[in-house]
Amino acid sequence: MKPAYEVITREIAAKGAGYLLLRRCPPQELGETLARGRAELLAAGAAELYAASADPACPLDEGRWEGFRLSHVRDMLWMERPLDQLPPAEGLTLEPLTRARGGAWLTLHNACFFDMPNSATYGLRELEEALGAEWRCGFAVADGVPVGVYELALAGEMPEIAGIAIHPDFQGKGLGRALLRAVLAELAGLGCGRCRLLVATDNGRAFSLYRREGFRAAAMKSRWFQMIGTA
Repeated sequence: MKPAYEVITREIAAKGAGYLLLRRCPPQELGETLARGRAELLAAGAAELYAASADPACPLDEGRWEGFRLSHVRDMLWMERPLDQLPPAEGLTLEPLTRARGGAWLTLHNACFFDMPNSATYGLRELEEALGAEWRCGFAVADGVPVGVYELALAGEMPEIAGIAIHPDFQGKGLGRALLRAVLAELAGLGCGRCRLLVATDNGRAFSLYRREGFRAAAMKSRWFQMIGTA
């Protein structure tokens, strides 16, 4: 069985970050596979390198290899919440995404998510997906001003809050909580009984908010490690 991995370079230009995801790897070939993926990311210009394993037979852990070491930085955790007994949604409104405002949504989305762990920079492909029938996406609006964005994925067995964020210029005013409550109300209004979301455990502000608002840990999706060069 040959090792298989994915090298993700799309965030290198914007953030300097490259990602290596192991899909299938015999444990005895882990070091060699990590080194090969690391070399590809460095050649592509990555300044920060991160790795995770999707192969249960070959999990990652902190350790040293020739030329680099792995240091655990975050877990990507699924959290779930029932959609009954919702708190009141106040402080902002949701404005659905339209094709005419697609460029403004992309610009605001990328500004909102730029500094978040493992976040992706969106382009036209992601915009087309967001406009699809299986999604509900749009702007969070406070006092007539777009202050954030939301993405709701409806195609799976359980609806997912795929992304919510407030622009840094408007943070610290309780709008993140207001946005979360607004999308919960939106999902309940669509007849959904439960929802889930994915959060990085080192995103302390979001992680704490979700727990305060009734979300509970359901499953681990992935564990991420930084690949740090050593002399």
